Amino acid sequence: MRTRCRILPAAWAVLAALLPLAAAVDGPSPASAYFMLDNGLQVLLQEKRGPGLTAVTLAVDIGTKDETDATSGYAHLLEHLLLFGGGGAGSEARLAELRRHGVAHNAHTDHDLMTFEASCPAAEGAWTLEWVREAVFSWRPDPALLEGEKQVIAEEILQLRDDPDRLGRLRVMEQLFAGHAYGRPVYGDGAAIRAASVESVEAFCRPRLVPERCALVVVGDFPLAEMEAQVRRAWGALPAGGPAARAAAEPGAAGRLEKSSEERIELDISESHLFIAWRAPGFNDDLRLPFTLLTYVLGRGLNPVLGAVLRGGRQLADRVDMSYQPMRHGGMAVLHLVLAERNLRSATAEVAAFLSRIGSFKFSRQDVMPEYRSLMPDYLESAKNQMAYGDGAFRESALNLSAAAARFLLLNRASAKGSYLDSVERLDGGDLRRAAGKALSGKKWALLAITPLAAGSGRKK
Repeated sequence: MRTRCRILPAAWAVLAALLPLAAAVDGPSPASAYFMLDNGLQVLLQEKRGPGLTAVTLAVDIGTKDETDATSGYAHLLEHLLLFGGGGAGSEARLAELRRHGVAHNAHTDHDLMTFEASCPAAEGAWTLEWVREAVFSWRPDPALLEGEKQVIAEEILQLRDDPDRLGRLRVMEQLFAGHAYGRPVYGDGAAIRAASVESVEAFCRPRLVPERCALVVVGDFPLAEMEAQVRRAWGALPAGGPAARAAAEPGAAGRLEKSSEERIELDISESHLFIAWRAPGFNDDLRLPFTLLTYVLGRGLNPVLGAVLRGGRQLADRVDMSYQPMRHGGMAVLHLVLAERNLRSATAEVAAFLSRIGSFKFSRQDVMPEYRSLMPDYLESAKNQMAYGDGAFRESALNLSAAAARFLLLNRASAKGSYLDSVERLDGGDLRRAAGKALSGKKWALLAITPLAAGSGRKK
């Protein structure tokens, strides 16, 4: 394995954490390079021979965290403008050109980052890399394009309000992070988007859309030396942002959640949805990995513990799912139940009662005396197996690897402690109980019930 380090003193630590994740490649000794250009752009290149594909991800340190009430939704709006309007080309012409080169592309915005992803035949890697650079860094204001994308986002907001899964996660996040930038929806509240102008979007993006706030990751079937030369030549020519980029402010960690909240809304649906959300460890919290494993035990996979709790003799829930979103300035865990409206109160009480006892829960056979170990299920080992299986499937995709690595480069502030799966394997039941005690047991929560429309109401609330 060949690596390079330039400028960043933590480069070796980053490689130690990232490259074991990318080790599932065909053939021996995959080559890699990690470096920082003079303009501040972080770059990771990783060969993945065999499938004849190359994946490119550019992550930009722009998200909801950078917005104010007046610019709510601007990061997502900017993503639309860059994806469809970079370099002044019309969106239809751009899509046709991408199809000719066999490029599949997408973009995402969340509370921390904006990411641009492209996958292409290996022979088109150089062209695709240049297209990403032009799309993001050669954007020219286009009032007609801006108005068109404002209408697209307005429609997305309307669709969001009719989707109980997406709406529920949005509303509990607003409750959990009220008063913090994470409490703003990624799509914006609509009013700021309608008022957006070319000038206001430019003022928002120019200090932030600069190389030193970006990470570029290329994973695929290419000669490493040629790819590195191309990146240094083309991407190294981008100008640095300078003091304006370094001065761009963002919020600090979210303060304590002082009290629980509850909300109930009606939609035109047939089943009820219950969302219970908690503040959770942030991306750089020492408990991020044990909390990730905890969510597998409690609410993911074939036989989650909370599924057994709620599907016992009373059959309180039809579907149970738990997710965890670690972010730079905090995190959120969401338990999502699909159930009959009559079971809302009982299901909430069962979850609260279980979490009040979780400090003594036996996650692993190692938590009990040897003579009893054969009698109990090993929830911890099962969850580790799920994570290992998911990691193996994840690594098959060059695009998955490039996207995960780019996100890691911009969010990670912790020293590497070995590979991902090695760190998972070292966790025990005590680690899970500590993670649960910090975020779940006896902690404040945000609760949202989405129920079917009441008879005769004829409208959504």
